[in-house]
Amino acid sequence: QLKQVQEPLIAQLIGNLDDDNCATRLVCCNSFNLVLKLGNQDCFGPEELHKLYLELLKRLDDSSDELRIAVTHTFLTFFSLLPDNYDRELYKAHLQALYRGLLIHLDDPNSAIQEAVYSVLVEAGRIHPLYLCEHVENVKHKHRSSLYCDKLLELFKQ
Repeated sequence: QLKQVQEPLIAQLIGNLDDDNCATRLVCCNSFNLVLKLGNQDCFGPEELHKLYLELLKRLDDSSDELRIAVTHTFLTFFSLLPDNYDRELYKAHLQALYRGLLIHLDDPNSAIQEAVYSVLVEAGRIHPLYLCEHVENVKHKHRSSLYCDKLLELFKQ
């Protein structure tokens, strides 16, 4: 049944993610998470998911930390929906954008955001561990602390 309303619903949610009201943005983000969970892989294949992640990455720059944490929860659902046979080479540009965007926020001044983004990167790294490690190595020296970068490298270089 979700498939019948999926396209207009997603369009509405994306449109409201930029709303001036923080409460509206938060409801949209939480709704995205719920819609992704309900639709699972039946409704959201790689092509559909690729249309969403740029909007979610933008919200990691939001002024509301509550919303930013909600975005990380949505990203956890997002990555859980990528199929086991996800074509890492075909979609490498998408992975690059995701890894780069998330790694910026691994250096957030707020430690809760750092922890939440680290959790997302643990899930995201399972898709293409070596590629994530390359990106971590490229930004590690720019971060205030290398703690989470080191943890990711330790986890995925095994």
